[in-house]
Amino acid sequence: MSTIALDVIHWHDSLILYVHLIPERDRVEMRVLYPEEWRSNIFSEQTVIFENAYGYKEFEGPIEGTPTILSASISGANDQWSLVRLETNAGYREVYCCDVYLQTR
Repeated sequence: MSTIALDVIHWHDSLILYVHLIPERDRVEMRVLYPEEWRSNIFSEQTVIFENAYGYKEFEGPIEGTPTILSASISGANDQWSLVRLETNAGYREVYCCDVYLQTR
């Protein structure tokens, strides 16, 4: 199992804008409003990349507004892939992947 450092990304209070699946590259891109300065309520659009990914699933119910990430954790493994679970205010999302990082431009 690979070691994914989820703690380098500030997940809490990130708003999920959209998710783009790129099957030919085994990649999931999640566009979020990322809290830059929480106390000042400053957010910027960022992209979280899930590399060598498969099995992206959403287990969320209907909500009014944009899903907000509450936490992220590794909840399992399958060979070299880690199961990343994102808890949201609407439920949770899961994806198997080998790496997760915040894309810098």
